[in-house]
Amino acid sequence: MPGSDSGSSDGKYASNYAEIIKENDGKYLDSKVIEAILGKDATHGRAGMEGKLDPANPYSFEVDDSIDGGNHGNAQCKIPAAFVEVHESADKNYYSDADFVANGFGTPIAESALAKWNITVDGDGKGLPDPSVGMTVEEGARVYVQFCAMCHGEFGEGAKGYLPLAVEENLVTSDFRDPAPMKTVGNYWPYAVTFFDYVRRTMPFWTPNAPFIGDKGYMGMTGYIMQSNYIPIGLDEDGNKIELEDDTFYNSELLMKQNKFMKNQGNFFCDHRPVIHNERCMKDCPDVMVGDGKGNVNNFVQARRLPDGTPQYNVPQRMHEDPPGVGHAGM
Repeated sequence: MPGSDSGSSDGKYASNYAEIIKENDGKYLDSKVIEAILGKDATHGRAGMEGKLDPANPYSFEVDDSIDGGNHGNAQCKIPAAFVEVHESADKNYYSDADFVANGFGTPIAESALAKWNITVDGDGKGLPDPSVGMTVEEGARVYVQFCAMCHGEFGEGAKGYLPLAVEENLVTSDFRDPAPMKTVGNYWPYAVTFFDYVRRTMPFWTPNAPFIGDKGYMGMTGYIMQSNYIPIGLDEDGNKIELEDDTFYNSELLMKQNKFMKNQGNFFCDHRPVIHNERCMKDCPDVMVGDGKGNVNNFVQARRLPDGTPQYNVPQRMHEDPPGVGHAGM
């Protein structure tokens, strides 16, 4: 692998980074590739990256949207612009199918069965049903009540211990001792478009992508859930939010409009730190690896505490003071 000293710009990165990435099948986040381009200190945490993320650097957040379908989200989640050409020209087949043949097992999938699941919807709306496919929000509510309410509650409040979908709760708590907030469509989900894709692909859990619901029904129930979370479809002349009405015909066009009104959209970002595989340390460990990161083993970060005072370790997000049962978000 070419080293970073084979060509550098201001000593910050190897100018032949494109060749380095191509030689490694386009795996630009592999730790060895990053070391070759940015130097060995680049894989030693955030401090090693400081001073290297300038606009000219291939690992900067100056980005290009062509790989992931257009400008529809947090810029930090895009592919660095300098990698687009490398990505498109790199060999995408890292493995040989012949290495994974299980002789005598399974049956080749039929094209008709495969087509049923060719339903991917991209964040830019590619793959959504035609705008003529849909129903009113009120009709979507009936579909939701029939196929979803037994688990998620008639109004998305959660039932029988299953996840709530429409609880008005801020994800940021005012006190670290408060129970973990419940994540719902309104306060957590980043894109309306991918929510439709998820619902159609996975629900109802006993028969996802159900033909008896169809794209029309899935679009309708999505509209009802969006209405339950008070996600607007636009702004009027005075800047006030335009809410979904019961008689509004909900389709892919309204779904796309709601994308930019999702409350948590800007809070998702990609972790651009290198992929690191550090060795475990069992004794005589450096200070940065123990305790509070400064060598004080008696100063660990405390876990949040539940109302009864017990530490909050791995508590399910639907923890609730109400008892389990229909209409409650209890466990």
